[in-house]
Amino acid sequence: MPRPKKVIKAKEPVRIRFKELQNGNKSIYLDIYRNGKRTYEFLKLYLVPEIDPASRAMNQHNMALANKIKADRIVELTNNEKGVSNATLRGRIKLSELLDRYARWLEDNGKHSMIRGVNSIRKATFQFRGDVPIRMLDKDYCMAFMNFLRNDYKARTNRPISMTTATGYVTVLSAMLNWAVRNDYLSENPFTHIAAADRIHRPESKREFLQIDELKKLIATECPTRPAVKQAFLFSCYCALRISDVVGLTWGDIHKDGDQWRVFTVMEKTNDPIYLPLSKQAMKWLPERGDAKDGDKVFDLPSESRICIILDKWAKAAGINKHVTYHVSRHTFATMMLTLDVDIFTTSKLLGHKNISTTQIYAKIIDQKKDEAVNRVNEIFKD
Repeated sequence: MPRPKKVIKAKEPVRIRFKELQNGNKSIYLDIYRNGKRTYEFLKLYLVPEIDPASRAMNQHNMALANKIKADRIVELTNNEKGVSNATLRGRIKLSELLDRYARWLEDNGKHSMIRGVNSIRKATFQFRGDVPIRMLDKDYCMAFMNFLRNDYKARTNRPISMTTATGYVTVLSAMLNWAVRNDYLSENPFTHIAAADRIHRPESKREFLQIDELKKLIATECPTRPAVKQAFLFSCYCALRISDVVGLTWGDIHKDGDQWRVFTVMEKTNDPIYLPLSKQAMKWLPERGDAKDGDKVFDLPSESRICIILDKWAKAAGINKHVTYHVSRHTFATMMLTLDVDIFTTSKLLGHKNISTTQIYAKIIDQKKDEAVNRVNEIFKD
């Protein structure tokens, strides 16, 4: 009697796996193997110890979601091999799911500061037209959404949002659509078909900065209650680090390269690494290191809101009537560099700007100051 033929079971291209976490939970992820290549997709779904009915129900819910995503990925792989566009299929998903996936990607890639922008877009788009399928995110949708931001959308205070805020919303939405194109959710970003003149434009904001004599007044004036605030602010006036970067600065970020001291940090706002030379004036305002370890913070600072209060009192004590926030230190550095005839490209690199047009705002301020200086001649020699 012949032996029954052994049925060879085809291996699934996508499998659900689990990673043990230190807190006792398990992270659920997909193990995707196709055409000799293996990739992993962490789902931000977790299994917890089943100690009560609620935890069991949560685990069942998360496993159901994981199996649904797994099934979707298998369909996507199969259709892709048959020449069916994933973008066509994925266009059926809702905007809320796309936002969730984009937020997970930001978190997985350490872009935590951008997640708040995604949450803002979620609120604005849902007030606009609700949870639409992403195939409806076309040029007309984007044009109408910008008009909604200009005229109808109100913030939590029930007041219209500023054009600066509206510009930020559009920037976040466009970034998400670019990500969607790269990941085959959409075939194109509709913002590429919208002329620059039709977009929302950020109004040119006033850049408050300190003149050299005002900087000297602050140096000569004692800072009330927290000397570290003075040290950190003046340090930033000479190297242009933002407050978020100064708060997180550790002694291990500061290195000596030959005779030159440098600071290496990853900017929190842009998530870009920056390697800056430190002048003697900048080094002068660092506190004594003592026996501090590399992982210890350089500046012992209070909360950002408290820093602003201290800066305001300190500026007034120095006889400065300007509204001095921590960001004024960054503006002061930029204008000081351009006043000293440092070229705009170098200044842009020192500031960590991605686009030199941002740095040109400071160049306009310097040009205006030069015009004012020349026009003083007219006052001296007027008839």
